[in-house]
Amino acid sequence: MKFTANVRLYCLLVTAVLGAGCGDSTDAPPVVSTTDVTQYSGSGPINIVCTTNIIKDLVRQIGGDRVAVTAIMDGPGIDPHSYTPSPQDTNELTAADLVVYSGLHLEGQFDGPLESLSHRGIPVICVTGGLSNEQPSRLIQTADGIADPHVWFDPELWLSCGQHLADEISEFDPDGREHYSKAAVAFAELMRTTQVEGRKTIASVPVTRRVLVTAHDAFEYFARSFEFRVQAVQGISTESKPGLRRVDELVTLLVDNRIAAVFTEQSVSDRNIAALVAGCEAQQHTLKIGGRLYSDTAGAEGTDQETLAGALLHNIRQIADALAATEPEDSQ
Repeated sequence: MKFTANVRLYCLLVTAVLGAGCGDSTDAPPVVSTTDVTQYSGSGPINIVCTTNIIKDLVRQIGGDRVAVTAIMDGPGIDPHSYTPSPQDTNELTAADLVVYSGLHLEGQFDGPLESLSHRGIPVICVTGGLSNEQPSRLIQTADGIADPHVWFDPELWLSCGQHLADEISEFDPDGREHYSKAAVAFAELMRTTQVEGRKTIASVPVTRRVLVTAHDAFEYFARSFEFRVQAVQGISTESKPGLRRVDELVTLLVDNRIAAVFTEQSVSDRNIAALVAGCEAQQHTLKIGGRLYSDTAGAEGTDQETLAGALLHNIRQIADALAATEPEDSQ
């Protein structure tokens, strides 16, 4: 579809080349804005291409029937940290009216394709752009000096991303401004309701058992929002390589604290979690897999977990069921 020129466009692009995933650079992605902006002039729904299905859900919540949304990484088993765009993915991006991505180095391999869109006049929105500019920042900084990208696990942060998306898409589609504004308010209410329901469920877990051990470090925002301690085998990027020392440290933690369950993730290999189970068994500590959590992606299309709210509540129920139930068998 065609665009009218010489109107104000706000375009956020990641321009650093990050070949090894979202956690491998200590520099924040530069934000590039232009004075020439393009507005949508089509007659039908806006064709929006997103990077992940979590972003797709957010765009659907804000865009409603004014948008037609697809995601490149649209499945629970896809890892955005290591996913490499194919030529077909690049074609899909360049055919879009608008591209929306998460940012904060989550989609490390997409930097080149996203940057090229600016040369084609295709507008791009980074949903975490508003959080990146906040002072004081609500983003969690890692020991490596980078911001943790998994902000959707804090409902308060994610509703802010919804408002930011509504503001930005209103610049692109001003005729829909009132719709986007109302949708952002409704989405904020959904996130707050989800948080309240999640906290009620978590209340069944004694404070001493609120230790969440997972495959990679995607749950720091969850821990802050729902009052947990978290430990992970890998860092915030699944591209990081854990050593035997880290596995041994976690086995000691699990045994000493009588922790009954650890959790695998939909988009991450189970290999490292299996090593924890084996290590605990070697020390006569029974450790079970408490469930399979959604971390970097939501659930499959057509399931209750295809929305962020559904995936988050699924995680919370899995965690509560596993950690609230009983003490490890060998402690009885």
